[in-house]
Amino acid sequence: MTKTDGGGTAKTSTPKKRAELTSAPRSNKRGRPRKVDILAREAAGQKTAKKRQNDAAESADNAETTESEQKQEGKRRRKYTKRAGRKLDTAARVFFSNRLSASEADTQRFVPQEEDCQRFDEVRKAVGEDVGDSQAGIDGSTPSTPSGVSAGVGYQVKKIRIGSYEIDSWYISPYPDEYSRHPLLYICEFCLKYMKSEFTYQRHCMKCTLKHPPGDEIYRDGNISVFEVDGRKNKVYCQNLCLIGKMFLDTKTLYYDVEPFLFYILCEYDARGYHFAGYYSKEKRSAQGYNLSCIMILPSKQREGYGKLLIEFSYLLSKKEGVPGSPEKPLSDFGLLSYRSYWRRSIYEILLAQGAERISIEDISARTGMTVDDIISTLQTDGMLQRPPYGLGGYRLVVDVEKTSEYLRKAREKNPRRIDPSKLMWTPFLIKRPAVALEGDGAANAGNAVADGPAHDGGMAGDDAEDEEGEA
Repeated sequence: MTKTDGGGTAKTSTPKKRAELTSAPRSNKRGRPRKVDILAREAAGQKTAKKRQNDAAESADNAETTESEQKQEGKRRRKYTKRAGRKLDTAARVFFSNRLSASEADTQRFVPQEEDCQRFDEVRKAVGEDVGDSQAGIDGSTPSTPSGVSAGVGYQVKKIRIGSYEIDSWYISPYPDEYSRHPLLYICEFCLKYMKSEFTYQRHCMKCTLKHPPGDEIYRDGNISVFEVDGRKNKVYCQNLCLIGKMFLDTKTLYYDVEPFLFYILCEYDARGYHFAGYYSKEKRSAQGYNLSCIMILPSKQREGYGKLLIEFSYLLSKKEGVPGSPEKPLSDFGLLSYRSYWRRSIYEILLAQGAERISIEDISARTGMTVDDIISTLQTDGMLQRPPYGLGGYRLVVDVEKTSEYLRKAREKNPRRIDPSKLMWTPFLIKRPAVALEGDGAANAGNAVADGPAHDGGMAGDDAEDEEGEA
């Protein structure tokens, strides 16, 4: 193809393929790449090089971080080894301060297997059928009950294992539903935590660090100790204590509101620790002057005189406070028998020690810590209060020395355990009322009541005991 320019010279042009034109780099008139393309390529190369540098720097930082962590881990291990006084063996790790071995601390057995999943599905289907049957019972049909539970009774823990004893329960205790469904509960005799399985109980016994009640030991005589536990400071322990008490007391109604009460725990001491045997509770501030709200002795520890020992201990604290005390009324049948026996023995001992000298009921009350009403009730039951003849005023106290001496002899043979007042280390729990300034002396010093006592860690604000119902 020939083309003529303005000067008459002919030029020949050859057609180029579209593919070559589109794929060829963009160039100037002299056939060289444009400057814009060169700059773009340089920028892309710089960006790629910078990215490689950043990746290399990040890898170096990670390597340094890993190396520093390894150094810190090695330093920590060397420090632990030096403190423990032995070389750390990574193959034999320390579990719970060497209380558990590696095999005992292995938790792989708790991973659900295929058989466990199938069993779970079967139980879930069975429970669903029971729920459907029980809902159908609302329409008039007879609902079904789970196996092992009698209709109309509800779930009940049949037995408890505490320490080396397995004890049958007497009454229903309001344990959580997931625990009430088990006929046997395992209870730690030191912290009173309840568990559902023996395996969990054994592991807990190996790890439990508590070897005595979480309170102050205020009395010790031989292998017998008494601890004072504040319901406000140790709420969970006292709640577990009340749940155990409900299993053997039908009239007990206090379970969870334990803050207004003090608990006195009777324990037997040996080389393993202080083993729970019984307890009694009392209000921190009782308007009626009660020195005991609830008392319970484990059935495995009964017939050993611990009940009367705690009753005598409660009156010892009343004498220490200088205020006559009495158990919370009404008393249960067993409680009334125990208290009548203790009242009779205490009164007889004072009457025989007094001899032929005159003594008043107020004097007996001051020496025993008992209230006047309890003393009069006991004397009237035994027929020792008589009205003088010929209508003269007042009453006279008639004592049969031979009968009284014989009763005391049998009581000492049957129950030789007694409380030794000289071994009591205790100061009364004081309730201080807020001081109010007189008129003209400035603003009134109003505030919450403060409860304190040497057996407790300082004062506590707002320690007002509410009236709670609890039977002895």
